[in-house]
Amino acid sequence: MSSRLFKHICFSDIDGTLVHYLDDPAQLQEIVGDILMLPQSSTGRLGIISQASLAKAAELRRAGTAVVIISGARTSTVLQRLPYLPAADAIIAENGGRIWYPDPSGLTMCPLKEDLQWRQQLADVTGPPDQDTLPPLDRKGALWDWFRLLHRDGWNLDANSYSTAFRLTKTPNKSQEQLQAAAAALPACLATSTNLGIADFYPRASGKEGAAAYLMRKFGVPASRCAVLCDDDNDLELAAIVGKAFLPSIGAPSVEAAVVAHPERFVVADVKWTAGTEQMLDAVQQHFQQLDRQDQQQPLSVGTAPAR
Repeated sequence: MSSRLFKHICFSDIDGTLVHYLDDPAQLQEIVGDILMLPQSSTGRLGIISQASLAKAAELRRAGTAVVIISGARTSTVLQRLPYLPAADAIIAENGGRIWYPDPSGLTMCPLKEDLQWRQQLADVTGPPDQDTLPPLDRKGALWDWFRLLHRDGWNLDANSYSTAFRLTKTPNKSQEQLQAAAAALPACLATSTNLGIADFYPRASGKEGAAAYLMRKFGVPASRCAVLCDDDNDLELAAIVGKAFLPSIGAPSVEAAVVAHPERFVVADVKWTAGTEQMLDAVQQHFQQLDRQDQQQPLSVGTAPAR
């Protein structure tokens, strides 16, 4: 982790925020500017990120902002995307369960160092890091007790490349009502969020908002000096604790409802795809510059005159 001091933090989700997915390659003709194309997903979708987005994120860092990539995705997915994502001061995966920083040693092609102090804070729920290679059914911790219970009840579960979370996927002969009932029985030490019709389970102490709050303390930046780029339902709790949220797109009805309910907390792009990301990165920069100007305009406090 860099020892530099940060004035602000910009958290950013990946899918629908930095990276956009096109349903038809012909839509590339609508994209303005240079782009990077991510490897095609297993579903055949085409992911793109613009060179301008990468450059604007770098401008934020040069101005004293910590850029933090934050995702609910599994570790392998996040690490595979690193060559296409902006340089960052921290990377968060698994709905907040794992945090990495740039490793200043520079001894590897992808120099990252995991925050094991954070992992240790979650160990009572997720089990110790040295069990990551064990099958999920054999792992210790309340998270994996819950995994075993759902497994016995016949749910389709996905823990591939997860250490601090797992995913409940669509299960034949299981209704939405049954899923809601299962979530209602969740142990108090766990939390859940949904995205694209899939339920993620993870420690209540983590989540995107828990990991973000931990980094705010570690970097010494108050929540009012933080912003998030996001688009979906599983970003709303993080959006609620930072100063302002910037939306390149809206990925869920709940997000649209939040914007209507609290318009002062959200900025929404009026262009789509990579242009929306670029517009919101500019808006984040302007927001932080405005905060800096307000600081400079604050009157100096006057000390009490000594007694005569």
